[in-house]
Amino acid sequence: MSKNHPQELEPKDQRHMVDYQEFEEDEISIRDLILTLWRARARIVTLSLAALVVIGGIAGAFYLLQQKQHVAKLEFKLLFQGADDGRYPNGMAFSPSDILSMPVLQKVYDENNMSRFMEFPEFKSSLSVFQTNSRLALLEYEYAQKLAEKNLNFEARQRLEAEFLEKKKNLLVPIYSLTFVQEGRVEFLPEAVVAKILNDILNAWANYAERVKGANEYQIELVSPNIINQEAIESEDYLVATDRLRLTVNRVLKDIDKLSELPGAKIIQIGEKGISLSDLRYRMKDLDQFKLSPLFGLIRQAGVSRFPEFTMGYLQNQLFEIQLKMEEAKADANVYETSLNQYVRKSGGAGLAADGGQPPPQTGALENVPAMIPQFGSTFLDSLVQMAQENSDAAFRQDITRKMIDAGLEKVNLEFESKYYQELFDRLSDLKAQQESAEEREARAKFIPLAEERINETQQQVFDTLMQTIHEMNSIYQELSRHNLNPELVLFSVTAPVVTSIEKPVALKKILIYTILALFFLEGVIIVGVLIGGGLRTEGPQAHASA
Repeated sequence: MSKNHPQELEPKDQRHMVDYQEFEEDEISIRDLILTLWRARARIVTLSLAALVVIGGIAGAFYLLQQKQHVAKLEFKLLFQGADDGRYPNGMAFSPSDILSMPVLQKVYDENNMSRFMEFPEFKSSLSVFQTNSRLALLEYEYAQKLAEKNLNFEARQRLEAEFLEKKKNLLVPIYSLTFVQEGRVEFLPEAVVAKILNDILNAWANYAERVKGANEYQIELVSPNIINQEAIESEDYLVATDRLRLTVNRVLKDIDKLSELPGAKIIQIGEKGISLSDLRYRMKDLDQFKLSPLFGLIRQAGVSRFPEFTMGYLQNQLFEIQLKMEEAKADANVYETSLNQYVRKSGGAGLAADGGQPPPQTGALENVPAMIPQFGSTFLDSLVQMAQENSDAAFRQDITRKMIDAGLEKVNLEFESKYYQELFDRLSDLKAQQESAEEREARAKFIPLAEERINETQQQVFDTLMQTIHEMNSIYQELSRHNLNPELVLFSVTAPVVTSIEKPVALKKILIYTILALFFLEGVIIVGVLIGGGLRTEGPQAHASA
């Protein structure tokens, strides 16, 4: 082979050379991209400036051409307990939308004669409520900077965290802003009118929350004077009217027991005489013992009745209803007992063995360790799951047991009522069947008017005492609600006067952010376009030369 000629390649080497050249042609060179951008730098700058002018002009025109809107804000904070948890003091659900509810806005709209300015839908859509607390945000920013320091030791960091949590707890007051926005109006409402509207809305909501929602009252159902009236007592049979009075006394006693469970109920006193719940309870018990019981005895002894047949039918109906309730209570107790037994069997005891309710014995070295302590050989997560299951099981069994006890107590009370009505029925039946002599009938005829007069007088005394007790019990309830739920009798407090301003619907800061994002996007489009155009122009001559 001559020196002047290159050495010929083997076919295999030629194939490898072709593949390498194709790989080099397909590979994108960073150097080529940079050179392409550098050669087109004048064009990129020109296009970027043009994009900046166009986008800036569009953004500026959009901002300047926006319709102005008048914004009035009234900042206030909620003072009632439970506002931060979304509930009124009495436990009912609370939402900031309650402030702008239809009854509240309709009342403010009508009282301020807002129809001369706008329609109600426009008025409603112009209002909004949102929660804000700028002081909390500043506090978080301040302590974030302090905690970000690297030279803090463990004790200093703990001290700062405790200090931050304490200050944050003091600032966690539900602060809201009530906003009224007027947009696209030829003539805006006067500032004094807007300020009055915002304050009226808060006052109307407070009235609505107290009157309709019962924000300042516990959610307890109490008897009222409307449950019994004097006309019904005077028109009914003696025994039926007396029994109504007895049932009302029992209801009042139950309500007194419910009130006694409220905080401070045992020490609160009302009126000049300092009436307390214990006074009302003893009064009702004395009324039952010294007024109603002798009254029933007098009715049984004299056998007086305005409507004898009606009275007998009333007693029979009471016995029938009580019998049904007794069977229901017994069936409920059986259902609960059966459910508990089946649950214990299916759960393998679940802490209660079938032989007397004792837990299964432990074996091995850990036999004295309680079941609640995680055992060696089980993971911590498994132990937590096991303890949660045991707690849930215990709560279920306690609930079933409580229901069984309640059903049993209900059955006992019904049995007492049944004996009570049965005794009355038997006594009246005996009097009706009893054969009286002429002297007995004459003595009875003289005694009956005196007995009726005594019955009417005693019934009137019992009725008057009941009405007085019901009024005093409800007064104690109102006083307890005001004292415990909202001592200051206010639901909110205005923290700053109404502030009005003229704003744009889209703020300048937001427009600048969108403008910057648009510029970045267009800059990327320009660069990609230049690279594609430069590649096509480079490709053209090379393709022509190779051809």
